[in-house]
Amino acid sequence: MRIRDASAGDVEAIVAIGQRTWPATYAFAGPDFIADGLATWWSAAAIERSLRDTTMLVADGGEGLLGVGNIDLRGPAPIIWKLYVVPESQGTGAGSALIAELLARAPGRAVRLEYTDGNERAARFYASRGFTELRRDPPEQAGWPEIVWMERPPER
Repeated sequence: MRIRDASAGDVEAIVAIGQRTWPATYAFAGPDFIADGLATWWSAAAIERSLRDTTMLVADGGEGLLGVGNIDLRGPAPIIWKLYVVPESQGTGAGSALIAELLARAPGRAVRLEYTDGNERAARFYASRGFTELRRDPPEQAGWPEIVWMERPPER
């Protein structure tokens, strides 16, 4: 497996990662939450926009993509918006390799990310990498989970 910059030729495979990861990851949040997220954040147009506006990386297993992550470096604090690994590759180090490379793209800067409250696996993963809770935002719709923002201080 190698971590590399995503390209326009990866759009279809990245959309497929979302289609494979979101239903299992967010089953606790309900089908409407999943459908909205897939339509909003995992369409081809959304991925093309992310490729244009952020640094998007993929974990390439040689036979296909195992995961994707992106970081937006434009603001005062870089934000990791996506970090997803296909279910059968979770626990293989793909997510760790992706986040390490994303963090390396923002040297000397605090980095933020968000996750959906109830995604305990994500909470543990990020906490084990030095992220601490910064704040909670209310859900976008009634009945949906809160958004938990975390920050990792700059490495010295």
